[in-house]
Amino acid sequence: MRVVEYDPARRADLADLMGRVWGVRPDERELAWFYEENPVRPASVLLAEEDGKTVATAAISFLRMSIGGEGLVVGMPLRVATDPGYRGRGIFGELEAENEARAAAAGVRLLLTVPNGASAPVFLDRLGWRALPPLRVWARVRLGLRPPRAVRVARFGPGRRDPPGGGDRVLRDGAWLNWRFADAPGGYALLERDGYAAAGRRGRLGVVAAVGGDLLADCAAATGAYAVIAAPPPWEERRYLRGGFLPTPRSFTVLGKALQPGEAVPARPHFELGDLDFL
Repeated sequence: MRVVEYDPARRADLADLMGRVWGVRPDERELAWFYEENPVRPASVLLAEEDGKTVATAAISFLRMSIGGEGLVVGMPLRVATDPGYRGRGIFGELEAENEARAAAAGVRLLLTVPNGASAPVFLDRLGWRALPPLRVWARVRLGLRPPRAVRVARFGPGRRDPPGGGDRVLRDGAWLNWRFADAPGGYALLERDGYAAAGRRGRLGVVAAVGGDLLADCAAATGAYAVIAAPPPWEERRYLRGGFLPTPRSFTVLGKALQPGEAVPARPHFELGDLDFL
């Protein structure tokens, strides 16, 4: 097996691999957006080759988070894929270990991820990750939701910025919000008033993708869906309860790993659904 770095010339190879793995070949423009245009830093993407064929990939995307009141660049492994004919040979583990070493060499101190059922055992048993409290999904029905009062916008203002503090969470500025939501191929409803919000859809479900400020009701209404799901931060759960949301049995596994000596994995880092590779 040969490990190679992804670059724009390999988009078609990566799209072909994902088509074989997931049954749907992604648009190459989507790959350019997700892997190459993140304003925090481009994703670190590795490919495995055998006999000239791309047989696996592992990627780490980057986002800014407030961890212990400090702003950090955190890596998030995601979009891992191995050709069905090459599974069971430890290829993903080799790619991921190499990618983690590269992230550590670049000064990244912390990795967090929401794995799938196939990758979780590799992270935990082979790569030394640890399990953290799961991310609980909440839901409400749309009965009685008023129309949004916030202004719907095409893009967020460039000067918007979340300050550190207030829990271990993703920090979003205007550039990241516009990359993640305004430029995303899936399409989101973007709202601004005193704060900001991004509303999305997953099939028939509305999704509260991200909320900053007091725009929860506006975001839920903007989905246009009868049932709406969200992942409220622990410090905002009372607000969500008042808004008609209730916890469901559905949750996402969260894993963490420190990459630098002396670095601690946060006890309860939080992601909203739009912070994840979910929609």
